[in-house]
Parts: sequence; structure tokens; C-alpha cells
Amino acid sequence: MQPDTVLITGGGHTRFGAHSQRDQVTGDRSDSYPLEQMLADATEEALMEAGLEASAIDSVFVGSCSPGAFAQQELLGPLVLQQQPGLRFKAVHQSTAACASSSMALHAAADALQSGRIRTALVLGIEKMTLLSTPAVTEILGRCSYWPEESARDITFPGLFARLGDSYRQRHGISTERYREMLATVAAMNYRRGIHNPLAQFGPGSLPQTAGLLSAQAILDLPQEKNPVIAAPLHLHDCSPISDGAVALVLVRADSGLKDATSVALRGRAISTDYLPLSRRPALHKLEGAYDSASRAYRESGITQADLDLVEVHDCFTSNQLLCIEALGLSDEGCAGEDYLAGEYGEDARCQINLSGGLKSKGHPVGATGASMHYFAYRQLIGRPVGTAHPGNPELAAVLNIGGSGVVNCTTVLQAV
Repeated sequence: MQPDTVLITGGGHTRFGAHSQRDQVTGDRSDSYPLEQMLADATEEALMEAGLEASAIDSVFVGSCSPGAFAQQELLGPLVLQQQPGLRFKAVHQSTAACASSSMALHAAADALQSGRIRTALVLGIEKMTLLSTPAVTEILGRCSYWPEESARDITFPGLFARLGDSYRQRHGISTERYREMLATVAAMNYRRGIHNPLAQFGPGSLPQTAGLLSAQAILDLPQEKNPVIAAPLHLHDCSPISDGAVALVLVRADSGLKDATSVALRGRAISTDYLPLSRRPALHKLEGAYDSASRAYRESGITQADLDLVEVHDCFTSNQLLCIEALGLSDEGCAGEDYLAGEYGEDARCQINLSGGLKSKGHPVGATGASMHYFAYRQLIGRPVGTAHPGNPELAAVLNIGGSGVVNCTTVLQAV
């Protein structure tokens, strides 16, 4: 192992979900899990797992999409000092890159560690979304699209991903009915994984709510009022939920003397940024930026997709899970849906996909999502899985986290050490 190898040595993760209540009479919303407490809980858990005091952290890297709009706290990073005074006077960096905000924070921390400028870093991802109504959340998220051509014309993120998905369907000659079956199969698989994840929004306590969603046919048989079209071809159960949550990860250099027996190495990583407007992209049937970041991460790590034991992919919509699987090279172009229908990604698959339940079932507090994906891959690789466990002894994992409509594409290859 090279001295500048970056290791994850600890993690903390709040439960994702709606940590607020809405008064049925007035419509007012109250906060049941404040932003500061979520940050504090995730940080304390991560430091404890890493066996470090807060004072041992050299720099903090925070990812959050739009905390000012969602929770009226634009300068968010320094809040971590409130209950961890050992972090006072440390550098705190704040990243925003839509749904890839905390992956960008993690990559920035890894860059700083590899440069030798710091030896230890705390990476945080957080978002508090459910204090607002669904229309308000939709409007705020729309600011992460290309405003003049997209959100200003009332094209929402479901609409943008629906356009990508339908371009994929048409490109590969998939019928509307067959495509719906593919997407329902993806949704059901994620629900089946999520109900075993105690940190998931649709986790064990939600079984009565998700009991009828554990098979593709059950989802397809839902009446229109229980699975309405959000943006054709996407239905309600093709969309990830609005969520609150926070995640913390402790990163160290391999030569810091702080490595322990349950560390995971960042073996390869890459970020690829594509055009913001969909109108500028020549191929809407594929995530070209994700293909680029995956290929560069594989090249840096010296592996191919055939070496992977598990992946966490960005299924903000079920259609995007298919696109991500193909961007990672796990399925040939146009084949991911058929591979799902054929059972290629079932419980006994060699490369397991979204054992956490994915964004669809685990939840999607946008600023926390990237850190969460890394957290669940890390836990699988150290042999302490949360929720559904890999059936073997996984050694290599990949995370593909996406910000915007396939704009910011972050791929990380992780290896057990």
C-alpha cells in the first residue's frame, strides 16, 4: 500500500426519513430531528468507530445541496463545532454539487490527504428537506438544473430523468409495457433490500407500507391513484422519496499511523462533469459523464468491472439505475433491464447492486446521498454490513453518485484492506 493511500476508518449514519411532523389542521411543519443534532450524532458515531478524538481531525469537508433554501442555514459547515469543540479552529470546507455534494466533499478530502497537507479528515453529508412541502422541494431542486431552458419552463427533475429514460427506451427499441416491467423489477428489488436496512426510510418499521411493493407484479398491479404517473414513463414508485439525514466518514492517510484492521482503501476515483443543459448533450440515451468517470476510476485502480463484488448506484429514479449499471459496464448498452428481468442481479448475483436498498428505498436527502453510498459500501467491505449482507466475502466495491441530470458524475472504487 502506498503511503498516500486514503483510507476510510470510521462512519456514522442517521436514519434517513421524514424527521418532521405536519399539523393536519394548520399545515405547519415542526422539526423532530434538528439539523445540528443530525450532524452531531453522525460525527460522534464516526469518530467513535475510528477511535479518534475530534481534536485529531485536521480538516472537515461538508457536502450539502441547498441548506439555505431547505433549512435557512446557508453557512452550514461550522455547525459541526457546536458539539465537537475539538474541531474549533480547524478548516471547514463546504461543497455543493446537487445530489453529488458529499461525494465532492469526499473527493476534496482525499485530494487534500494525498497532497500531504493533512493526515486526517472528517467528511459530512447532510440535508434537511421535509420541513417544506413537496412543491417547494421540487422548486428548490429545480435550481440544480439549467434554469433558462428547464426549470424556468416547469421541467422538473422527474421530467428531466423521464426524458433520459424515454430516450434510452426508444434508442433500444423497448416497448412501453416492457420498460414498465423493467422499472418495476428494479423498484421491487430495492424495496426488498431496504426493508432489512434499519437506517432506511422504507426500512423494517415501514413493512406495512411496503408489504405490497416487494414484487414487480405487485407494483404493476397498483391502481393509478396509488402509483400515479409523475412524468411519463416514471410513476410514483419509480421515484426516490424526499428525506432528511446525515452521514459522517473519517478518512486518513495510510502512513498516518491511524489505520486499523477494519479500514477500506479508496483505490481509484474520478469526477466527470458534463454539460448542464440536456440540449447540449449529443446522446441522451446514456450517461456519458458517468461512463467517463467510471472508466477513469477503473483505470486508476487497475481493475475492470468484472472484478467488482458490489456497487452502490444512484437510483434517484429506477430508470437511472439501469443507466448507471450500464455506465459501470456491468450490463451491455440497452441490456440492463433485460438482465434484471432474467434475474442476473438477484440475491445470488456475484456483483450485488444497492444492497442498502438504494435511494429508492433507503431515502435521498440529497446532500447526504454520496456519503451514504460510500458508508454502505465501506460497511460491506469491513464485514459489518448494515441491512442485507453480501452473500460472499466482498473485496471490491464501486460507488457511482450523480449530481443533477447526469451532470456531476463521481465514481469511487473501494477495496478492503
